[in-house]
Amino acid sequence: MVIPYLIGDEEAIKKHLSEITIKNASYIIVHAETDTEAAFKGIQLAKEGQVEFIMKGDLQTGTLLKEVVNHETGIRKQKVLSHLALIEVPAYPKLIGVTDGGMVLTPDIEQKKAIIKNASEVMQALGYQKAKFAVLSAAEVVQPKLPASVDAAELTKEFSHAPDMIVEGPISLDIALSPEAAGEKRYQGKIQGDTDVLVAPDIVSGNALSKSMTLLAGGKMAGIIVGAEVPIILTSRSSSAAEKRNSLLLALKVSQGANKKGVSE
Repeated sequence: MVIPYLIGDEEAIKKHLSEITIKNASYIIVHAETDTEAAFKGIQLAKEGQVEFIMKGDLQTGTLLKEVVNHETGIRKQKVLSHLALIEVPAYPKLIGVTDGGMVLTPDIEQKKAIIKNASEVMQALGYQKAKFAVLSAAEVVQPKLPASVDAAELTKEFSHAPDMIVEGPISLDIALSPEAAGEKRYQGKIQGDTDVLVAPDIVSGNALSKSMTLLAGGKMAGIIVGAEVPIILTSRSSSAAEKRNSLLLALKVSQGANKKGVSE
C-alpha cells in the first residue's frame, strides 16, 4: 500500500481531490506556499526517511532538481544524476533498459562511468545479479574519428573486472538486441543479442531510442532519475497515465530492493 504525501497549496490540493473519486484513499497533505518550498519539503521528507521516492508534480523540473543537488540540504548521493528507462517491448524477450535519455546532455567519459554505475545499482535492486550493458556505437570497432566508439572501448576496460555487471562496447544496436545479428556478424563478445541495458552516447540518441520503442514498437515504459538517496520520477507532459503508473511501481520496487540490499550488507 502506498500512502502519498501531497505537497503544495493545501486548498488547491483539496479542491482537486474533491473533483475525483477514489475509494478508501489514504494520503497526507503538506502545505507549501511556493513551488520552491514544496520541492524543499519533499526533499526533507526523503532525507528523514519518511518517503521512499519523489514524483514531480505541477512544478518546473529545475525547481525540484535545484533542491535535490543543494550541497547543504539536498539528497544527491552520486556525482551524477542520470535517467534510466525500462521498457517492455513485444519483440524483445525481457525488459530492456536505456540510459541516459533524460538528464546528462553530452556526457564525458567520467560521467558515462557514473551513468553506468547508477544504472547498475538499479538493476541490482531489481534482482539482477550481473546485468549486461551494451555501450552503443555505429559498429563494433574503435574509430578514432567517432568519439562514442573510443569511449565505449575505455568503458569496457574500466568495468572489465566488475563482479556485478558485464559492460561491452563499442557495439551496434542490432548485435545488442538480436542473437541472429550477433551470429551473422560472428561477434565474439559476451553480449549476444541479450542486452539488459543500452548505454547511449548522448541524451539525443538515448531519448530517441526509448521513445521510438514506445511510439513505434508498442513498448511500455517506466523511467526514474537515479543517483540520489531515493528514486525520482520526472515524467514529461506527454507521458501517458500508464507510463506514470509504471514509473511509480518501478521507483517503489527499486527503493524497496535498495533497502533490502542495505540491510543484508
